[in-house]
Amino acid sequence: MKIKYIIISLLVFFMLANSCDEGILDKTNPNQFTVDQYYKDADQLTAATNGIYAEFYGHALWGRMMQYFSDCRADEHSAGGGQIETHNFQLLDGSYDNGNFTIQVVWRGLYRLIHRANAVIEKGPQIEDIDAALQKERIAEAKFLRAWAYYYLVVNWGKIPIYTETAKTPDDAKPLSEESEVYELLETDLKAIQGDLKELHSGNDLGRATKGAAQLLLARVLMHQGKYADARTILESIYNSKNYVLVENYFDNFMEETEYNAESIFEISFTGSGFAWGEDGDNLQTRSNVMFQDYSPVGWRNCIPSDKYLNEFERPYKGDEKEDPRLRASVYFTGDTYGPESEPIVLTEAMQNGYASNFNGEEIKTGWKKYSPMYKLDPGGYYTSNINFRNMRYAEVILKLAECEIEAGTLDKAIAYMNELRDRPSVQMPHYPTENYPCNSKDEVYRALMHETTVELGNEKVRVLDLARWRKNGKFSDLNPDPIDYIVRDSQKALLVLPIEETSTNMNID
Repeated sequence: MKIKYIIISLLVFFMLANSCDEGILDKTNPNQFTVDQYYKDADQLTAATNGIYAEFYGHALWGRMMQYFSDCRADEHSAGGGQIETHNFQLLDGSYDNGNFTIQVVWRGLYRLIHRANAVIEKGPQIEDIDAALQKERIAEAKFLRAWAYYYLVVNWGKIPIYTETAKTPDDAKPLSEESEVYELLETDLKAIQGDLKELHSGNDLGRATKGAAQLLLARVLMHQGKYADARTILESIYNSKNYVLVENYFDNFMEETEYNAESIFEISFTGSGFAWGEDGDNLQTRSNVMFQDYSPVGWRNCIPSDKYLNEFERPYKGDEKEDPRLRASVYFTGDTYGPESEPIVLTEAMQNGYASNFNGEEIKTGWKKYSPMYKLDPGGYYTSNINFRNMRYAEVILKLAECEIEAGTLDKAIAYMNELRDRPSVQMPHYPTENYPCNSKDEVYRALMHETTVELGNEKVRVLDLARWRKNGKFSDLNPDPIDYIVRDSQKALLVLPIEETSTNMNID
């Protein structure tokens, strides 16, 4: 009873004390910005724009789960063993539902990136103390990053909510929009911003969006809708700009020392001494990437190259003229060496936990070499990597040009583009057509294209996008079947279910 009176007395005291000086209610923390106080100059706009990029590095997106999300929805990866997390294995075998953690966390990460972008798009134009060109560039970057997120959302989910302004209360939740509305927004923005983005960057601006990145993202958007002629025009503009070339050494695209090379169009940048497991990139320190611990032959080995991927490469075992050098640049096999050149280490079967792969009809343990720092060091336990992920590179432009030429009926041009990749000095594969890849019809050239795309871009997180495009536009056939068995059995699985946390909290979704 006494406790009750004491609490009431204290409440009355604080109410009276506050009523004596109502001005106390208007005071704010002098060490913390509010939205109204921010966005006053160029430095603050740049910092806010950097905050959009930072969302990539959290656990939800490119720091970890977005990679599983992309890989486990494709056919390049298999479970490395029973240690793979259940929610990721469910994506591999199609047993997921709307409560799947990987699906939910990626959805959150993409919409958080969109929210940050919308803040810059809203507030950036209000800044007066800023160079006009820089102001336009930062807002264009925000629109590019928002389009990037919406592209992944619409490809994987179809109908989604569209936010072009920051949501301030739960009442601002949006209903689902048709896919066509999403694509209209992306086309409008990606066309409008190209003049405001730089052709190339250098120094501290490396990693920012460029005109070429906006153009390639626009080409992806157009091709996913079947607008191949429009996409070809955009891709030819990139090709003819001469801003990008294929680097001579294929493996340069996956090393730390050769980041931002002449082939790179847009990279997810990593630098730092550790990884934060939080979903958002809200840590003031730079970030490392934990995915090599997940995929490493000497790490957790949660995902390994699938048998289908391994056996996709041309090799004399299959009657081809030579083994495609991109195989050994992409995959570690038991018996390979790694670590410093001065003290090479032999990768043994005992070092690798989990399952073996079937290669050349034999059982052998394998692991991913792409993006692995094992080429230069002995990890010695748990560790992270600072190798940037090349989210867009020039090889994709050439492959997509080939696809557009197939759709235009100019098969010779499509073949010539694919042979450019095979002419790379470190690759030097025989030109198409080959004995195992004849090119006498549209279906046969598509088969060569699908093969070339697999061996060129494996483990680069774009396979899921390619499969979705070919599936949506009816490019699979008896000669080129859809490789995802559970989608073949259940076409409803071609698009993901909306996460339960969205359907349970957004009252505008039926």
